[in-house]
Amino acid sequence: MAFCLQIPEYIVRASKEYAMSNNLGHRGDGSDGNQEQQLVGIIGQNMVGMMLGRGIMEGKSGFDGGSDWNIFGLNFDVKTMGRAVEPKIDFVNNLIESQTHFKPDAYLFLSLNKLKMILSVCGWLPMEEVYSNSILYAKGTERLRNDGTSFQMRADTYEIPNKNLRHKAKSWTELMGEIICYSHEALPT
Repeated sequence: MAFCLQIPEYIVRASKEYAMSNNLGHRGDGSDGNQEQQLVGIIGQNMVGMMLGRGIMEGKSGFDGGSDWNIFGLNFDVKTMGRAVEPKIDFVNNLIESQTHFKPDAYLFLSLNKLKMILSVCGWLPMEEVYSNSILYAKGTERLRNDGTSFQMRADTYEIPNKNLRHKAKSWTELMGEIICYSHEALPT
């Protein structure tokens, strides 16, 4: 797996304030997250903003076009899953199928331990690698968790195992190094 970051209290506080005054769920396919799920995503996005030195989400900025941050010329969509445990290599990340139509250059997958307020950077994938590294499950498909519980998919959803992500970086610096190397290969000069 990749690496973990302790979430500062000011990020949690600012994220809660933002979540209370903004509804980010306007997908129209039944997959909009509830306020708690949206808060998880806001915390993840705000932590990335802090690590990039670009600040946190403020005010109503409207639809972001499916891209949260531009990193070395690549548009990234940050995907954060809330959990009560630290993620493991066999855990999966969910990507709602309708969101792939926005075609960011890459996705950054995070996992928030909501009990300890620790953010795990699970890894990242360029958009062109998403389909070959995931399985698409139709809305209504029952999925079984490792702990024996189950749930039904609320929308058509790609499951991407952590082991299929680019997950070798062990620090923010190493992650940025991977991304900049990829950007030099992927972007036209």
